[in-house]
Amino acid sequence: MKQAIYSTTTPLGDTLALYKNMWEGSESGQKLSIVAGIQGDRLNGLLAAGRIANFLQNVADGNEPGLKLSGTVQVFPVVNHRALESGTATWWYDNLDADLAFPGSEEGDLTETLCNRLLHETAGSDFGIILQTGSAHFEDAPHVRVYRPSLAMRKASRQFNLSVIREVPDIPSVNLQLSRQWHEMDIQTFTLSAGRPQVCDPSAIDALFGAMMHFLREMEFLSCDEPDGETVGTEAMFYKSKNEVWVNTEGAGLYLPCGRVGETVAAGQKLGEVFELYGGQLLETVVAPQGGVLVSQRVHPLAHEKEAVAILLTGGHSKWFWPF
Repeated sequence: MKQAIYSTTTPLGDTLALYKNMWEGSESGQKLSIVAGIQGDRLNGLLAAGRIANFLQNVADGNEPGLKLSGTVQVFPVVNHRALESGTATWWYDNLDADLAFPGSEEGDLTETLCNRLLHETAGSDFGIILQTGSAHFEDAPHVRVYRPSLAMRKASRQFNLSVIREVPDIPSVNLQLSRQWHEMDIQTFTLSAGRPQVCDPSAIDALFGAMMHFLREMEFLSCDEPDGETVGTEAMFYKSKNEVWVNTEGAGLYLPCGRVGETVAAGQKLGEVFELYGGQLLETVVAPQGGVLVSQRVHPLAHEKEAVAILLTGGHSKWFWPF
């Protein structure tokens, strides 16, 4: 059920509100918070969140025969409304990246206030999930990202039924992200990423939605009166942050990728080409320095000298205990 959790009047007199959808199952259980739209151009996560909300409402209304909800699930489809309206990652007025604005402030810029209110509303959750896309100019293969995973998190991360689980590097900027704030609140935190910014990709939205449905069932937020039987899940590979390989160009030019995110590439395999802007001559062929999974690649053509154009994951482990 949709409800406003924060409302303010803008200087021009209109109302801006932060909404969430929340459902409480017939049986008590754990609490899950799902967040999207922290940046205004991460559209796949936003649309996946809306699709999840619609599905859960159908369950609550009895329109999904045999399914019932346990525990509490709340969905925040969009946090940064003004950035979404402008079609950019940040709102042009304050130019504050909400992804780097946590814990925010009760008083201050609108973006900081929204982040603070979101943190307050999700406090007490057992699980927190962020839905997003690749970073600016990049496309991501569907995968899970985890920050400082506990044993319980390592087990739970497999329940999204995605083949790649990636450790978030512990760098200073993480301190200002929602995932770090949730971690400090003892919330098991996961980020699901698929696709690219500013583009609505049906396959990426399907991947995010499917991962969430699998998680809801496996973690018993959703149950079925007549289970279909045991299903065979996707084998997950865990990758530590130290095993990420960033592939850079040598010179500047127009970069044209030729790989496909999610595929496994061999050492020396071509990932893309760099062309001269005015004459169109081939300047450079970018190849994989070693074998691995192509989890993210640059899709915007402008590439500067020594700029990253691809991220490979190497040295994965499939065992459940994930050797950290």
